[in-house]
Amino acid sequence: MQTRFDYLQASFFSFLIHAVLFLYLIGFFYTEKQIRPILSKAVSVNIIVDEIIPKKIDPEVIEIPQAKKQEIVSLSTDNKLDFEQPSNQGYINDLQSLIKQESDISDLSELEKNIANYSSQMIKLIEDAWIKPKNIQDGLKCDIKIKTNVQGRIVSINLIKSSGNIRFDNSALQAVKRVETFSFFKELNKDIYDDIFKNISISFNPSK
Repeated sequence: MQTRFDYLQASFFSFLIHAVLFLYLIGFFYTEKQIRPILSKAVSVNIIVDEIIPKKIDPEVIEIPQAKKQEIVSLSTDNKLDFEQPSNQGYINDLQSLIKQESDISDLSELEKNIANYSSQMIKLIEDAWIKPKNIQDGLKCDIKIKTNVQGRIVSINLIKSSGNIRFDNSALQAVKRVETFSFFKELNKDIYDDIFKNISISFNPSK
């Protein structure tokens, strides 16, 4: 009986020693606990947006290369040519001179009518091709220089005086570009083309 008691006592102490060793090994008695941070430092997030710089619209657009520069002729539907009228003073003794003067005046008057007619056709074609920009004021006007070839094809377009509104100016230039060719040029003789319609300056005011 005593032997059994001693055996149980020895077994208990052995178990106790092994339990203490086990707890020691797993750090049960280590009182200073390491505190692990849950989160690291805060992260700063920046959204970078590229600045959109609006392109400057240069009203003097639509340049098609062409050779020599020539004198610019101002064109409008109200254009009139000034011609020297014969003097009413004095006597005209030579009947042939009188007939010749009257014939010259008649020819000049016909030329003036033709130029006014062609000018009106040109302006109407441009106005018909014009698309009015939204939300712009009425009464705007800009001056445009047009260069054409003998077939009536537009070879260059330049803004020479701005209306002060870039959208209106560009809409006028685009209207001229849409026309492309003035078909009535086939009716022009070479002198009228060279003197009047090769280089033209127009005032674009469609609301007038």
